[in-house]
Amino acid sequence: MINFPLNTVILESVDSTNSYLKRIIKEDGLTQGLAVMAKSQSAGRGRLGRSWLSDKGSTLCMSIGIKNDYAEGFTLLVALAVYEALKPFCSDKNLQIKWPNDIVAENKKLCGILCERVNEYTVIGVGVNVNNKSFHPEIAHKATSLYLLSGKKNDVSEVFEAVNSAFENVLTKYDFAFTHDAKAEFESLCINLGKTVTTDKLSGTAVGIDQSGVLIVETESGLCTVSSGEVAVHGIY
Repeated sequence: MINFPLNTVILESVDSTNSYLKRIIKEDGLTQGLAVMAKSQSAGRGRLGRSWLSDKGSTLCMSIGIKNDYAEGFTLLVALAVYEALKPFCSDKNLQIKWPNDIVAENKKLCGILCERVNEYTVIGVGVNVNNKSFHPEIAHKATSLYLLSGKKNDVSEVFEAVNSAFENVLTKYDFAFTHDAKAEFESLCINLGKTVTTDKLSGTAVGIDQSGVLIVETESGLCTVSSGEVAVHGIY
C-alpha cells in the first residue's frame, strides 16, 4: 500500500470522520492513504471518550487513514505534523503542543487529535477550531481558534490541505518513527515541560519525554512516567 499522496474525500455530514474511515477499513481496507473531511459531524469524539463539538464552516473535522506498523510515540509524531500545518495560519502566536497531542496557543486549546489502531492501519482524527468567533461558556476559558488568534477568516478546505501536506512531510521525514530528532523537536515545543502537572495518580514537575513518548514527571518520591490519561498543566487546563 502507498500512503502518500493521500486520496481525499469530502462529505457534507457524517457521524464522525474516524468512524467513517474505520468502517471503510473493516469492510474493504485501503489501497492508498485516505484523508476524509466532513463539513459537519454529529458524533465527533476526542481523547478519553469526550465529545468534540463542531460548527459547520467554523471547525475542521477530518481523519486520515494510513497503513503502518505500530510504533511507540507515533501519536506525538502526529502532533508535530499538525503543529507544522497550523503554524502558518497563526505564525506570530505562541503555538505549542500539550502532551500528548493537543495543539495550544496562548494557553488555550486550538486542536485535538485522536489516534486509533484498526488492524494494521492507524486512523488519525484531527479537529481544528478554524473560524469560531466564540465558544460555549463552559469551554470559553480554555478554547481558541485560528480566527481569534489572527483576526482572519480561513477557508477550512485550505487548512485540510495544509494538514494533509504536513502529514506527508513529517511522517516521511522521520520514517513514521518517533526518532531521537523527533523527540528533541517535540520537547522544544511541549508546554508541559518545566510546569507542575497533575493526573489522577500523581503531581509533580514535567521534566521530559522518553523515547517511547511517555511523559517523565519528577515527584516527591522520585521520577515517574505517564503513558496515558488526562494530564492537567498548572496555569493552562
